[in-house]
Amino acid sequence: MNNPFFSIIIPTYNRAHIVNITIESVRKQSYADWELIIVDDGSTDNTKNVVNAIQDERIHYIYQKNAERSAARNNGIRNAKGKYICFLDSDDLYEENHLEILYSNIQEKNVPIALFFVHANHYLNQQKITPALESLENNALLYFFTHPVIPARVCIHNEILKKIQFDEDIVIVEDLVLWVKIAFSYPVHEIKEYTVRYTLHDDNSVNLKNNSYIIRYNGLKLFFSRYPKIKNNIPCFVRQKVISDTLFGVARYYSFMENYFKMGYYLILSILYLPIHKQTKAKIHMILFPVKHRIVKK
Repeated sequence: MNNPFFSIIIPTYNRAHIVNITIESVRKQSYADWELIIVDDGSTDNTKNVVNAIQDERIHYIYQKNAERSAARNNGIRNAKGKYICFLDSDDLYEENHLEILYSNIQEKNVPIALFFVHANHYLNQQKITPALESLENNALLYFFTHPVIPARVCIHNEILKKIQFDEDIVIVEDLVLWVKIAFSYPVHEIKEYTVRYTLHDDNSVNLKNNSYIIRYNGLKLFFSRYPKIKNNIPCFVRQKVISDTLFGVARYYSFMENYFKMGYYLILSILYLPIHKQTKAKIHMILFPVKHRIVKK
């Protein structure tokens, strides 16, 4: 049996109640030459039974002790046999033409090694939100650093992922870091079609109530220290703005928690990173009148 053209990797943890819907979005693809690798990251629910109940020889189940999603994705990469590797989180979905559009664009570009990415519609409470199309504009490095690109939107040649994989000790921004590392060394091609469904909910990675912004901040600092050559190819102003926005997210978390001392501290840090910015006046007002600007718990 020949190796499939696509390998799709789904890392999952205690998502037995929804993972079958995600799997079905792969099985419904109009392009059928694929394998699906489910990497169970130490689930304690019945994820294994849900996956094994699906009768499809293209689906492979791997169990590992809990090591977080980057390790799970890397495990999937090591076991992947496809020429191109795609990712899909267990709460997101592919549109039925996702792989077909990827395949036709890969054939049309006819490049031996590359990263391709599509766009995603957002779904909040079953309502579709189509973000404005912000195109690559010939600078993939800056695009991936300044735009959140979920793993489901990306498809990468397996030869790239043999050399460059997810940093397992960087959390929240682990996908950003991988895309930027690849864009620094390989061609990137944008497909201007929306073929992914991204589900917005309280358990998304970048989440105010879980203070995920502080984890994002620490991940960005580690990225800068680990890859100075890539860092130096990102303009200083752009780096400062991304860090400033992240620190503002941390401040909003502490407003949400009604810890106004820490809120003020991170607002000051945010201003120091980017003093001249349209939000600076609002941040200062937030420091002076913290209760008035309190992020209300819903």
